[in-house]
Amino acid sequence: MQSALVYITLPGEKIPLKSLVIGNTIKTNKQDVNITKSLEIETKHAGWFWLDQQKIAICHNPIYYTPEIEDYVIVQVTGKNSEYYFCDLGNGLVYNLNQMDFEGATKKNKPNIQVGQFLYARVIELNHYLKGKLSCINPQSKKEWTTGENLFRELIGGVIVDLPLNFVQSLLSSQTKPELFKEISKHSSFEVCVGKNGRIWIKGADAILIINLLKRCAPLQLEQQLNLINKFASQFQQ
Repeated sequence: MQSALVYITLPGEKIPLKSLVIGNTIKTNKQDVNITKSLEIETKHAGWFWLDQQKIAICHNPIYYTPEIEDYVIVQVTGKNSEYYFCDLGNGLVYNLNQMDFEGATKKNKPNIQVGQFLYARVIELNHYLKGKLSCINPQSKKEWTTGENLFRELIGGVIVDLPLNFVQSLLSSQTKPELFKEISKHSSFEVCVGKNGRIWIKGADAILIINLLKRCAPLQLEQQLNLINKFASQFQQ
């Protein structure tokens, strides 16, 4: 294997694995590439194809959100009928959410979400020709929607903002999210939902300050972000 390989790739381009791998297993970023049955790497994004030390990724700066199964997203209800809510994910994407897709919902006891409200949901079905599908049922929890303790739910109150997609998606990583929000939580109590479609919801006394800090953090590296948060520590309401 070459020590490093970088070149431009287009979405859907296929690269034979046998031309890259010599005997060892290769690790891939599933958000960037698929491994096909014919042992090819199929790219999901345009960008720089990167291979180094048996790791594969596509280096890119996404502008538009592309849904994937099990993405957590913040959506706005733009319409409804007797069966579905029609939810805007941004970038012209509208997905369906069945009104029964809330934990514990029944025909007589289900949420009554109004047009204009925001929800935290997950993507459960993709469809390139018709609307995809969302759900507000959490497979890892059986708390009914009436408790208000569900992960996926109507987002009541708080502040919602759209930020650069690459920054918001970095907040979902196992490294960045705990560090950034852990630092903010030293100075203020708040609730947060991060949507992979580039939206963030913050609820708390310092919601506006936190949103403004996140805007300023977007172009910075993690260490710079943490320093910026500490710089504004005195402005939090505690």
